[in-house]
Amino acid sequence: MKSLDVSPFYAENATLPFKNRWAVMPLQVSLPLSPQDVAPQWQIIQNTALTGKKRLIYIHIPFCDIHCQFCGFYQNPLRKFNTETYIDYLLKEISLEIHNKAMQSAPIHAIYFGGGTPSALAAGQLARVIRYFKQHAPLAPDCEITIEGRISDFDDERVDSYIDAGANRFSIGVQTFNTAIRQKLGRESTEAQIINRFERIALRDSVALVCDLMFGLPNQTAQTWQRDLDIANNLPLDGVDLYSLNLLSTTPLAKSIENKRIEIPSVIDKCDFYHQGAEFLAKQGWVHLTNSHWAKTSRERNLYNFLIKQGSNFFAFGSCAGGRLGGQSFMLHRDLNQYYAQLDQGKKPIMTLTGKPLVGEWLYQLQAGIEKGRVDLTKLTPHYQLFEPLIAQWHQVGLLKNKDHCMFLTLSGRFWSSNMLQALQKLLLQLNNPEYIELQQKRAQAGLSNNGKPAMPHSVIKKAKHPHNIS
Repeated sequence: MKSLDVSPFYAENATLPFKNRWAVMPLQVSLPLSPQDVAPQWQIIQNTALTGKKRLIYIHIPFCDIHCQFCGFYQNPLRKFNTETYIDYLLKEISLEIHNKAMQSAPIHAIYFGGGTPSALAAGQLARVIRYFKQHAPLAPDCEITIEGRISDFDDERVDSYIDAGANRFSIGVQTFNTAIRQKLGRESTEAQIINRFERIALRDSVALVCDLMFGLPNQTAQTWQRDLDIANNLPLDGVDLYSLNLLSTTPLAKSIENKRIEIPSVIDKCDFYHQGAEFLAKQGWVHLTNSHWAKTSRERNLYNFLIKQGSNFFAFGSCAGGRLGGQSFMLHRDLNQYYAQLDQGKKPIMTLTGKPLVGEWLYQLQAGIEKGRVDLTKLTPHYQLFEPLIAQWHQVGLLKNKDHCMFLTLSGRFWSSNMLQALQKLLLQLNNPEYIELQQKRAQAGLSNNGKPAMPHSVIKKAKHPHNIS
């Protein structure tokens, strides 16, 4: 009979269950192919019908007009590049695959324009891409088409171009409405300007309008956070995200904190902010869709972000984009010159492609369950009874509502969900895929990471901003 030591993953106490809130690290479930195998394997993927799972498209726009102080993903300054040229090449890349069996074999349920800052592009440029997909891709009748960006870019001309082309969802990163805190983060729009812009967009009544807020920012208090929540609740929004600041060591904000120029709230404060936000939104009638996302109306589905966690197939286009098809993950060239050069040769600009996954579907079921606040261990392993001591301990410190094998997370559990996810991943790997752990140990001993290069210390591995940023 199998045994399992769950004690290393016990929470410490109800006030601070874990010392730190762990970043969600993408589990490397497959190994990279050798360079000579990439092109032939890509052709096999493209000529295979990808059915059985919902299918998505991710488009990466690798430009930003400004470098926000908290962002570790700034790549290409907008002013130095011809974005019309980028769109031309992006459409060239899409045209290489749009009529292949992989794309045409089943409906596409969501398209997401991420970055970078997609909204920074001139009016009409993203519309060209949307129209191309609507003309040539097998989009589902209710396909969710999201434009991500910052509020100052969503002027009337851009908004109308997006809507006219077929976009039906805007995800706008505000972080905070507080003008003073925004200025410290490198954001220019004032509270009044932001409110006015949201109200102008909402007058069209044509898209699901979503606002991203962030807690744990410099000088943020329970009072300023409540002001953010009140404004969001009173705006004509369809959805809202409440994200915790994830401080990356390479960012300007992190350097200011290191030099004692700026202070940020503690992890306990962040937990309090999360509870404050979740409890307030619940009282106002918002629906808690996933750990960080709430819906106010039935128009908002958060489809793309949730389906990614379920292990859906997603096509990816654009420099630095990452995707997953048939369980095989890929990343496109980050360097624009290499991206353009490969397309000039009529080639998909793939930087890395992995082989078949080494871990089963239980991983995606776990990820999706954690996001919904409900994890049924009986669906993930036949050895679910071995988790009973961990379930009891997590329940004792307030992370779980119950002591059943179908675990329901409390609000505290949902705040600490990334820690719980990684604990369950490690334990389930021991039970379901011990050969995977053995392989990873051998690679670590050989000094190799999953991309075949010298392994980086854990402390410098970055958390992806979005699930589509796959390494």
